[in-house]
Amino acid sequence: MLALLVAAGVSVRADAPLFLWHEEFIGPLDWASPNGDAPETLARVYSLGRDASGPLLHALHDRATSSKPRAIHFGKVFPGGGVPLEQVRALRWRWRALRHPAVAADPWIDLAASVYVVLEQPSLLHGGRGFKFGWLAKPAARGHQRGLLEVPLRDDAASPEWKSESVDLCALYRAEYREPCEGKRIQYLGVMTDADDTRSISEADYAAFELERR
Repeated sequence: MLALLVAAGVSVRADAPLFLWHEEFIGPLDWASPNGDAPETLARVYSLGRDASGPLLHALHDRATSSKPRAIHFGKVFPGGGVPLEQVRALRWRWRALRHPAVAADPWIDLAASVYVVLEQPSLLHGGRGFKFGWLAKPAARGHQRGLLEVPLRDDAASPEWKSESVDLCALYRAEYREPCEGKRIQYLGVMTDADDTRSISEADYAAFELERR
C-alpha cells in the first residue's frame, strides 16, 4: 500500500504507520470478555484458526443441545483512554457467516456475526454510544441496542466466501449522534456470534481487523 501511495504522488513519512491498530489473529491475543468470562468459557465459542487466506478467529455458538454457554462478547479494550475517533479513516475487516441462527420475526435477536465498536459504555441509567454491525439471517432495518446504533451491513446467505468491510466511523458517528466526532474515543472493539435466544447454532469467521489512520 505504501508503494501505491508514493506512486500516486502522496507524501508519506517513512516512519508513519498506516494503521492505528490492527489484529491479524496470529496469537497470542490480548482480547478478553468485557463481562469477565473465564478463558475456558471463551474457548467454548471462540478459537484461533487458519485457512488458505490466512489466520482467522473462528466462532461457534451451539445452544441447540445445551443451555450453556450464553451469548459471549469477545474483543479488545483499548488502554490509555482509547483510540481518538477523529484519527480513524476507516475500520476494515473480513468476515464470513458460515451458519445463521434459526431466527423468526426479529433477525437482530441472534446473529451469525456481529462487530461492536463502543465509544461510551452503557450504564444502568444511561445508554451507551457506538455501533453494532451485523450480518443478519434476513433483511432488517437499523435499530438501537442500549444506545448503540445497529447497522445491518449484510443479509447474505451463509457461505464459506469471505466478505470485506470498510466503515467510516467518524462520518457514521456524526450522522447518528448529530455532533462532531472530535474528542470521542474508541473504548472497545469486539465480536459476538450468538444463538442463545433462538436455541440454535451460529457460526462465523473473522479476520484482519484494521483501524486505518486518517
